[in-house]
Amino acid sequence: MFIKSLLRMNEEGFRAHKAVLRLLARARGCGTLLDIGCGDGRKTLLYADFLGLPAAKVNGIEAKVQYLSKGHSFEVSKIDLEKDDFPWPDGSFDLVICNQVLEHLKNMFLPLNEAARVLKPGGYLLIGIPNLAGLHNRLLLLLGRQPLCNHISGPHLRCFSYGPFKDFLAENTGFSLEASEGASLYPLPWPLNYWGARFLPAMSSSIFYLLRKTSSPIKPWAMEDRADTLL
Repeated sequence: MFIKSLLRMNEEGFRAHKAVLRLLARARGCGTLLDIGCGDGRKTLLYADFLGLPAAKVNGIEAKVQYLSKGHSFEVSKIDLEKDDFPWPDGSFDLVICNQVLEHLKNMFLPLNEAARVLKPGGYLLIGIPNLAGLHNRLLLLLGRQPLCNHISGPHLRCFSYGPFKDFLAENTGFSLEASEGASLYPLPWPLNYWGARFLPAMSSSIFYLLRKTSSPIKPWAMEDRADTLL
């Protein structure tokens, strides 16, 4: 308990949310929002409120029944992200958020490319992921331990690190990387874990990227050639 208090681990979600808001500040003026994996909708509404968007301009995607039964104040579509196309025409949204979703998917390529399709030219795509190369995970691996972002019995299927994922995003030449942020640099104590993540996002617990759609048609994100994993 002393360690958790020293690190202020109970504030990890708040620090991640602040990182998202710092990126959203660069996307002010967006008139429509799609939140992929919107959960119970509380954070989605915080994003919308920050951007000055009414609920009528917000859409969400969710697959879990426990969240779909919550009664959202905005429209939510039940979609299997690994199999289903999005039910909106090209260029429907100014902003698409996909925060803490991709690590749960084997086929992350379909939702990424669908997000690109439904974005308007000049629109923004915000992606948040856990960081396998966070300082705390590096130390755990050095000791032969399992990294915290990928428990053996946990829900995460994919691993990401800051630089390689940025390189992957750059493969889609229809997007430019506008900014990136980090949140929570463990095992540094508070407030070093806050400021350290801002200056050293490659070592933080979570990383966030803001991309802008610059052109269309877009070269899709795809699995590497000759990969033998079936999607």
